[in-house]
Amino acid sequence: MKHDKKILIVTHSNDNQAVSKVIEHLNNQGLPTIRFNTDLFPTQITLASYQNEINEQILTTENGEQYNLADIGAIWYRRFHTGNDLPKDINKQLRHACFEESKRTLLGYFDALDVFKMDDYWTIRRASSKELQLIKAREIGVDIPDTLTSNCPVATQEFYHKHQGNIITKMQTAFAIYDDGKENVVFTNPVKESDLANLADLRFCPMQFQQTLAKELELRATVVGNKVFCIAIDSNKFQTENYDWRKKGSTTLEAWFPYQLPKKEEEKLIKLTKNLGLNYGAADYILTPKGELKFLEINPCGEFYWAEKYQKQEICAAIANHLASNITC
Repeated sequence: MKHDKKILIVTHSNDNQAVSKVIEHLNNQGLPTIRFNTDLFPTQITLASYQNEINEQILTTENGEQYNLADIGAIWYRRFHTGNDLPKDINKQLRHACFEESKRTLLGYFDALDVFKMDDYWTIRRASSKELQLIKAREIGVDIPDTLTSNCPVATQEFYHKHQGNIITKMQTAFAIYDDGKENVVFTNPVKESDLANLADLRFCPMQFQQTLAKELELRATVVGNKVFCIAIDSNKFQTENYDWRKKGSTTLEAWFPYQLPKKEEEKLIKLTKNLGLNYGAADYILTPKGELKFLEINPCGEFYWAEKYQKQEICAAIANHLASNITC
């Protein structure tokens, strides 16, 4: 069946094969797509938005293809890397201004598109709040670990002793520290008693602390609409990754295996995702040796392709089908 409306895929030029797979599934359904590599805006991609008697927006891709944005019927918001292609030798202040104006221009144009979005940028930003996620999860009966987010040394020390020193710390944002040009990503780590002497440093940067959970398995449950795709890994087999398997994530890709999340937990996860205003989310859980399922977080734009590639989870098809079934005519 041929459709007049197109699916706009917001991504970047170095994204993985997930984008191509989703495009293939959409094209097989007769749905044309527009790949918007945001890292090439504003250097190679142009946008002309007219707000007058014409009221139209014309997008010209890096390949010279032109599209009227009135022809868009849905957006898959995958990745947002606006301004990454800006020349490095631009004055630092001017480069920042170029980046911010480019970002604001694209977000303004996405906001103006009154179509189905998976998901809306501002909804994603709000749903990314770890605090909000845990509150919403608890409200619908999802089990969560005891958690403290604080810049208060006294509260942190009390939390440490409450759990007999068995707590971990993690950041709410993903970032890396560079030492002599070497990238050191900040992962989840245990809190040692010697760390208590440095709690005054929290005045510079709040942190999140959680009780340490014994692990039988770690789970990644990906939600697409009303579908849940779940895989698991025995992270105890990777001793150095026991607190955070991502430290050597690429070496664990084939160690994951399909896992059936209990039906009631699936229903709760779908409800949580919708309560956060999302159509898509990648949630992390810990299954304890006692059979307790502990929800950790949900990433509104979480990666999933390794689950498709190595564990045969048909997530790309589910994304394409969800976009196709919700396209705004």
